Amino acid sequence: MSARRIPPTALYTPQVGELVRDLKHDATGVYMGPGYGKHPTVFLRPAGGGTEWETPASEIQQLPQQPELDPVPPRGKR
Repeated sequence: MSARRIPPTALYTPQVGELVRDLKHDATGVYMGPGYGKHPTVFLRPAGGGTEWETPASEIQQLPQQPELDPVPPRGKR
């Protein structure tokens, strides 16, 4: 009897500039683009700027949608 093969799950592919969760490094980062390793990787950067890091593409997740906030109108001069 042969073993059943489980098909690989599809990797999440974010948009450049999208904020994602890096499960391997327990961090949130901005997706900068695909990496160049033997296995699929991606480059992320801290949301406030800083040094990019590379992580496996299988270790990133889409963040839950947050409700959009209404902009606060500027205060007028008194």
